[in-house]
Amino acid sequence: MKLARFSPRTAAALLLGLTAVIGPGAGDSYAASDVPLPIAHFAHMVVDAPHGHLFISGGAGTDGILVTDLDGGNPTMIGGEPGATGLALSVDGSALYAALPDRDAIAAISTENLTESARYGTGSGTRPESPAVAGGTLWFGYGTAGAGGIGSVDGSGTVTLRQDSGTWTAPPTLATTPTPSGVLAAAVQTGDTSAFVTYRAEGGALTRQAAKALPVPDLSDFAVTADGQHLAVSSPAYPRDDRYRTSDLAADGRFAMPVGPGAVAVAPDGTMADGVGDHGFESFPETGEGYYHEYDYGYPLRLAAHGLAWAPDGSRLYTVDVDASGGTPTLRTTRDPETAWVHLYGSSSTTPLAPGEAYSFQTSFVSPLSLGAGESMIPGTVRITRHDDADPDGVLIADPTTTPANGSADFFGSYHVSGTAPLTGPLSFRVDYSGSGHYGAAGQTFDIPVAKYAPTMALTAPSTGGRAAPLTVTGRLTWPHAHVTTGAVHVVKTDLAHGSGQSVGTVPVAADGGFAFHDTPQVGGANTYAFSYDGGTSYLPVTASAKVQVSRATPSVSLTTDAKSYHSGATVKVTAHLGTTYNSRLVTLYDQPAGKPRTQLKSGKVDAHGNLVAYYKVTRNTAFSAAFAGDYRYAPRTVTTSATLTPTVRTAMQWPLATTRVGSTTYQVFYKSEVNMGFNLQATPHQPGGCTTMYLEHYYSGAWHQVTSQSCVPLYSDGWYGYVRALKTFTSNDHYRIRGHYTPPAKGAQTAGVWSQWTYLTVRAGSPS
Repeated sequence: MKLARFSPRTAAALLLGLTAVIGPGAGDSYAASDVPLPIAHFAHMVVDAPHGHLFISGGAGTDGILVTDLDGGNPTMIGGEPGATGLALSVDGSALYAALPDRDAIAAISTENLTESARYGTGSGTRPESPAVAGGTLWFGYGTAGAGGIGSVDGSGTVTLRQDSGTWTAPPTLATTPTPSGVLAAAVQTGDTSAFVTYRAEGGALTRQAAKALPVPDLSDFAVTADGQHLAVSSPAYPRDDRYRTSDLAADGRFAMPVGPGAVAVAPDGTMADGVGDHGFESFPETGEGYYHEYDYGYPLRLAAHGLAWAPDGSRLYTVDVDASGGTPTLRTTRDPETAWVHLYGSSSTTPLAPGEAYSFQTSFVSPLSLGAGESMIPGTVRITRHDDADPDGVLIADPTTTPANGSADFFGSYHVSGTAPLTGPLSFRVDYSGSGHYGAAGQTFDIPVAKYAPTMALTAPSTGGRAAPLTVTGRLTWPHAHVTTGAVHVVKTDLAHGSGQSVGTVPVAADGGFAFHDTPQVGGANTYAFSYDGGTSYLPVTASAKVQVSRATPSVSLTTDAKSYHSGATVKVTAHLGTTYNSRLVTLYDQPAGKPRTQLKSGKVDAHGNLVAYYKVTRNTAFSAAFAGDYRYAPRTVTTSATLTPTVRTAMQWPLATTRVGSTTYQVFYKSEVNMGFNLQATPHQPGGCTTMYLEHYYSGAWHQVTSQSCVPLYSDGWYGYVRALKTFTSNDHYRIRGHYTPPAKGAQTAGVWSQWTYLTVRAGSPS
């Protein structure tokens, strides 16, 4: 059964219908110590449990190897080991081997007295880095960028280079099983892949088993499983759960979890540990599903490269974390890293329970470790004890019902208990899980509330009704189980005449929970009926309300102005008239000039004739409204009207030299020698976006005929516009007339449009004499 990584709270949401009571956090079950290490950087770590030592190297720039006890305490330094990096223990545990790349040597240090017992020179420029003991021989990777190899040190201290017949592009990193074996693996990152070679180590010689480039572009660490059959490869960018066979390096099944970045380590019993994301680590079984333990350092701390090591008996997992720059290493010791936490969750059928009500209590489990093959219940013993007033010390539930894991809600199976709630006092269940195998013990008390509860109330009422006409509101109380008939329903009505509500009676509840209330409302508008059930002796109160819109008569309201069109600055007389009402004579007048918000113009009671008068100085088109808010018997009503502002238009002819009269009409006289005729028009007030159009007409055949018209063009900022036309286009001695039209903007007009009057003209040939 595949179990994705999740938090306890997320898992609780998957347990359908369960009301979770969260137990202690996962980290609380695994004591961890944080010990700052007195070294600037970290390189490798080895656990020497028989002698009670942790050996920790710091790499380039250091002058010794740090030694602490198994809790990270009592630190001391083995001096004279400059730049120590890779570490390994001899088969019998009597010697610690340390690679000294800056000295082209490997040091052998006694694990008894912590002094160097031998130093093996590996040759100038070899720079050994990665020691490993396999097949009774000490092996090491050596070399520099571009060239590397595998060397060995035999029992007599003889160093032999180029033990591998192949070629390496860099010093290879070596790994072997956590307990002595003849399996050895080597790897080097080579661009987008990593080159791996596996060997059989016997009699001081290496025999290649397999060589292959694996799809790992960012190799950070790798390990050989406890049985020597597979490789686990750590990749920061592409964590994967592939198991690679040491015999041929082919993918062979899956690890329980993807192998994450930074480091990977294998315990002698096969349990694995690796990095999680960028800032944590985890422990998990080699195969199966899920994990035992997970820890998050928190940003910016991260697991150091090669920063994982197991105690031989699997009871502790040692990790080293570093800061964002790779410095300030800290040792953390996790105890019981092969035990997965277990959390308990509980639920009951209803919350709260009524006294004497039947219940079904269920307890379920959450753990990051999935059940093993063939398991349908979490292994171990579950005890459920009921506590109430009658049995405050608890009564063991002898035979709870079990439900096997179903893979959707109950990942680990669940236990069910049925019964009835006590008539008084609390109810709780204590659940104790013994733990078993890799599952930790857990215990939790679940309190089930027992109390009076409120029934539900549903009302049925008409949405509308007539004033002074009877209406009925019916209701029903509903209980989830058998009930006694007790209590009454009280009714409070709120309307326009009783804004705070008034009690209008009490109605009895029938055996089936039904009730009815009858009323004849005298006030129109919203009539709200609030029903309150007092609960009687057995239940909690419950309330509900219904609203009925009671009809009101439509009042007569009108609004007029003393004219429909005004010039700027004129005073508008606005008159509202209110007809018959019941108990209110209040009217409010509003004005809303074009492009501005509405404001209150006047508010008050109408006079004896039903009128309310206000005055308003108009500066643009204005809408007026009169609002009656309504009263007990007449509904609200608003009416509107509007006043239009007509701009003032001025016109002027340019360059006429004389005037003449034709009948009663005065004509402006132009001579063609003047070249042009000019006609000016000004609109006051005007708006940006307003425009004017000029129309010129010619009189012939007994009628006026349009000669030309100019498209609507913008006015100047002062409201003027000048129109010019060549006099040569006019017929000498004929009659013409011209006028203009101001058009406000199509959107947001603040005035009406307006025509100028006609101006008459005639054009004579030549020049004036």
